[in-house]
Amino acid sequence: MLMLVVLSLLFVAFALATVPPRNFQYRISTEGITIEDHFFLWVELYDFYFKKREGVEALHARTHSFIPGELTITLGDITKDHMRSVLLPYLPYREVIKPTFMEKSGDWLSRTFPLEKTLKEKVAS
Repeated sequence: MLMLVVLSLLFVAFALATVPPRNFQYRISTEGITIEDHFFLWVELYDFYFKKREGVEALHARTHSFIPGELTITLGDITKDHMRSVLLPYLPYREVIKPTFMEKSGDWLSRTFPLEKTLKEKVAS
């Protein structure tokens, strides 16, 4: 039974890693943040910070409610300084965020069981 649980978790991790995310439409206004057809008022948001993951810079805005918990917006060609200056009148900025248990577990899993081949492995094969 334990082996089935481990295999199912590995399958889910592999499936999530291989399916690319689709592009969303984001809009930041004086009222709040719109993501596709969901609108979040500034009073529903807690704070924001920036995090770089796999070479892509992203804005993370935490919410007061448990779901969704955090909004992640990729910056693309927008600079962090510009985005920070736009959001500072509405939300507090956090430079350092303590990683949660889930983030630590995910980082450990990605280091221990990498799903992508490294450059050295590609050259050798």
